[in-house]
Amino acid sequence: MVETSTDRLSNDISGDRDRRLKATLVVLLIWGIVSLLHWQPQTQWFIVGLTAVLSIQTARMLMAKPTSPTIEGDVDLPQVSILVPAKNESAVLIDLVDNLFHLNYPTNHLEIWVIDDGSTDRTPQILSKLQTQFPKLQVHRRESKGGKSGALNSVFPFTQGDIILVCDADAQLPADFLQQTVPLFQQSAIGAVQVRKSIYNADLNFLTRCQQMEMNCDAFLQTHRIAVAGMTELRGNGMLVRRELLEQCNGWSEDTVTEDLDLTFKLYLIGKKIEFVTLPAIREEGVTTWGNLWPQHCRWAEGGYQRYLDYFPQILTLGWAKEIDLLLFLLLQFILPIGLIPDLLWTIFYSHHPILFPLQTLLGFLLTVGFMAGVHQFQDLRGWRLVWATIQGSLYMVHWIPAMIVVTLRSCVKKGRSQWIKTEHYGRNAYKTMIK
Repeated sequence: MVETSTDRLSNDISGDRDRRLKATLVVLLIWGIVSLLHWQPQTQWFIVGLTAVLSIQTARMLMAKPTSPTIEGDVDLPQVSILVPAKNESAVLIDLVDNLFHLNYPTNHLEIWVIDDGSTDRTPQILSKLQTQFPKLQVHRRESKGGKSGALNSVFPFTQGDIILVCDADAQLPADFLQQTVPLFQQSAIGAVQVRKSIYNADLNFLTRCQQMEMNCDAFLQTHRIAVAGMTELRGNGMLVRRELLEQCNGWSEDTVTEDLDLTFKLYLIGKKIEFVTLPAIREEGVTTWGNLWPQHCRWAEGGYQRYLDYFPQILTLGWAKEIDLLLFLLLQFILPIGLIPDLLWTIFYSHHPILFPLQTLLGFLLTVGFMAGVHQFQDLRGWRLVWATIQGSLYMVHWIPAMIVVTLRSCVKKGRSQWIKTEHYGRNAYKTMIK
């Protein structure tokens, strides 16, 4: 059963206080360690040793050879429920619903739900017309309280599927999407499956091209993390989860802005495996301006950081392979950016050399290799085109550093989670017009 709203409110208040305390202690600890390393130069061997350990893990991961999960023999296809949270999605819903009703999957084993999450545009009228065209389309309406996880929780008790597929309203799926993913659940250890994401308006401008490369880099790294018994992550759009596990996890957390990343830790903590597959891919719309990209990525960064605060120290029980994988990405994604502040101040005011440079170098190496390998694998670029794409992608990725710093500092003082900000979607036809 999913938690009641009263239970969530009580848990959210206590969890918020605990989260802010942990976030403040983390910042003070990191700043204290960096200052100590500058104040006592003989202790800087710690950074060298840490970088060496993480470099070994990075090399293992990058050189690993991922294997694709296999589907053996005939499979009894389970009931699947597709859930689509939709708030003011009039520009994309027609394409999505038409796409979902043309999936190659037995109709008597498939139900499609769209959650009208308090829309104020033409979404309700469009859904009514779509129900006339597709009588099996099920619509659940609720007064929006701001957030994808709340929309999913509100419809979950009405669904019947053994496997739950979550799609964003701008998604586009290949016809054989379910045929290629659902049979993977015949392996009892697999609790969830995440597919690779792709950008359908990638050719529009610099930002959309870089988002496509970023997703390719992410897919490369996720599959290689699995190959060394590390962790992978759910990405929200195009994730499939066993119903029984969602019930065990009390649905999706409404105390986070990234319900997918939160669910990732929950599944690992109950001993389930998450599979990441590169084929099929689910297509979505990339944001086109920095003004839209910044709040989206700050939301992702906030949710990604909060889960470490929320599930520490439980995550120390996952075993050494997953723990060192978590340590690598926690340090390089979140701890390193916040540590750059005192490192820079000591460097400027005391003419010291930056002690975090080894970790910065490791991060740069990891992203460069990940970008080149991902772009080569999924976009088939070679030679100077590959080099130029990697240079652009590397410049684009710099924005994550201030985003991580802002989010990490804000977590120390902000009460409650940030307001969920919807990403605007314009639909494929709009981008065809823009390109012309």
